[in-house]
Amino acid sequence: MNDLSNGAGKRQAETALSLDAFYRALFGHPNFLVYVIRVLPDGSFLFEDANQPVAELANRPLDEVIGARPGDCLVPEIAECLEANLALCVETGEPRVYERSIDMPDGRLSWKTNLLPASEGGGPLRHVVGVTRDVTFERTLAGIADNSQALIRSLGDATSNVIYLFDLKSRGIRFSTGQHNMPLGYDPAEIAEMGDQMIPRLIHPDDVATVQEHVAGLANLPDGEIATVGYRVLHRNGRYRHHLSRNIVFSRDSAGDAELVLGVAEDSTDQDRMEEEVRALSERLLTLQIEERRRIAQELHDSTAQHLTAAGLALARLVVNLPEMDPGSEQAAQLGQARADIEASLHEAKQEIRVLSYLLHPPVIESHGLREAVRNFALGFGDRAGLEVEVRIGEGTELIDDDVSIALFRVCQEALANVHRHARATQVTVALEIEQSTISLCVRDNGIGFDQSTLSAAAQSGIGLAGMRERMTRLGGSVQIGGSGRGTSLTATVPRPAQIRPSAS
Repeated sequence: MNDLSNGAGKRQAETALSLDAFYRALFGHPNFLVYVIRVLPDGSFLFEDANQPVAELANRPLDEVIGARPGDCLVPEIAECLEANLALCVETGEPRVYERSIDMPDGRLSWKTNLLPASEGGGPLRHVVGVTRDVTFERTLAGIADNSQALIRSLGDATSNVIYLFDLKSRGIRFSTGQHNMPLGYDPAEIAEMGDQMIPRLIHPDDVATVQEHVAGLANLPDGEIATVGYRVLHRNGRYRHHLSRNIVFSRDSAGDAELVLGVAEDSTDQDRMEEEVRALSERLLTLQIEERRRIAQELHDSTAQHLTAAGLALARLVVNLPEMDPGSEQAAQLGQARADIEASLHEAKQEIRVLSYLLHPPVIESHGLREAVRNFALGFGDRAGLEVEVRIGEGTELIDDDVSIALFRVCQEALANVHRHARATQVTVALEIEQSTISLCVRDNGIGFDQSTLSAAAQSGIGLAGMRERMTRLGGSVQIGGSGRGTSLTATVPRPAQIRPSAS
């Protein structure tokens, strides 16, 4: 038994780190200034031992440091600070930790120092062990972080926007600006205290699901990509404000997952209201345009066309009442040609008025539906204008809502009016289709086409093309025009609602 105990003790002694080995390892570390200070009877201090980094700080050989007082070998600022803290360590008998930064020829340096009192057998304190570490780089990074945070706060306070860091793990705000202007009426500390309850407490109930879906998607957001979401948020005054947030990944955890997201929240309430007012004004102008067209069409039909008919009758009476003349005479021939020319002009004028009146006052879509309104209008236009018109309408168009139906029909109306005015076409195709992601209306003719300068001039000369684009833009769609010497095509598209299936191919 004793042999076993002796063997275990021997192995423990062999594996235990000796104090001398620890001492050598600590003194040999290149990033630590390690030194032993002897406390002299008069209360002064000198270096009893030190490692090479201490000599480098003192800028002298190590043997000139050992045995010297701190004030004799160190920069005065460093020596005074060290001796003051050594005195406190000796006086209290407690360890001390302090940091100090000073300006050196190579720049500003920062150190963190630990002083450990060492006494033997409870006698007076004779030695203090010091370990000093250069923390300049750490303090520089901390200063940069503080300055960056101050800059972000200043930017946030100088604008009505809120800049924030959102923690995807806790679902709370880690940092936010706006403590001075408080655009929502809440102090940033109040927002932070809400934690993961911030979204259900402040976001409008109808927008909570949208915001939560947006937040869930941020976890998979690639670096450098911006995600945007609009929502209504509760102001302290009890009213909801419209906001638009843009988010980008700020930092990731050790596993590479998004951890913090940087966001900028912009109050878009006033902008949304102005845009709505502009849309309402634009819609009113378009409505006035339609009403004015109907009035002009009625005038053309009821007044101008009747005047032309009366002129034709008057011409016939004039011819009947002319004195008799030799049918073979030159005078009779000239009179006959003049009559034929006038009658042809009257016929063309009445035909033009008939077409224009129809274009300006088309069938009422509200009573016909989009499918029948487009078909009847296009075919009626062809009959009056003397054009060959083909109409192709896909299945499901009867499910298109009123706003989209009216907008597409007005585009069809304007496009056919442009064909009549400019194209010199003989054939027109009108196609209304429900595609995979869009509802499209295409009007294509075989006319003379156009060049880009002609299109630009047409876009600036009236509200026809601008009106079409305004209608489509309001619905999230677009208008595309293409053309060459073989004709022109105009295609208007709007997003397809989920409840409407694509037309069968």
